[in-house]
Amino acid sequence: MGLCSSFAFKDNKVALFEADENRPLTKWKENALRNGTWDPQCDVFVADELPLLETAYAQAEASGFHYALADTRGGLSELNVSIIASSDFILVPTMLTPLDLDEALTTYRYVVELLIQEKLQIKTAILRQRVPTGRLTVSQQDAQDMLAALPMIDAPMYERDAFAAMKARGMLHLTVPNMSRAPAMRRRSHTQRAMDELSSIGILIEKALED
Repeated sequence: MGLCSSFAFKDNKVALFEADENRPLTKWKENALRNGTWDPQCDVFVADELPLLETAYAQAEASGFHYALADTRGGLSELNVSIIASSDFILVPTMLTPLDLDEALTTYRYVVELLIQEKLQIKTAILRQRVPTGRLTVSQQDAQDMLAALPMIDAPMYERDAFAAMKARGMLHLTVPNMSRAPAMRRRSHTQRAMDELSSIGILIEKALED
């Protein structure tokens, strides 16, 4: 969701492939449309089956989308393999908790083994999410130190209400101007800061894709 806002803010057309049967992206779009915070440059394509994924790719390419972001379902599946193998960049999100760290390392290992097996070279990186803005606990610092051995996006997504509320509020780059008309200017400042952080992450990924 955050990357979509980052890319759309720079006038890119973004296709969102939803492979999660819980439909979080579809619900996000519905909420955003109600709030007037959905960018028409973006669209959601249901892709929870291989034929639907193939159709989504074809439609996105024909419509001239600049980026396609896929939200995969959990676990191992032929669908996930197809998404990974056809990607230009793979992002593995994680929080700095023992449980999330274990899941991220398992996912990262699975991706690397798949790429080796299929003889593919696709850039893969860890994205830290909900990182405290203050001092890390010992456990969080240990998790971060372990992740430092892997390719990692330098800029994390910090623990901010703007990120936590994205699903309900809609696209972040359109939420910021809406807040300028509200009295809670301090909250708008925090939301703008979150958008700036997303933009930094988007720029890093754009550069990685260009290299």
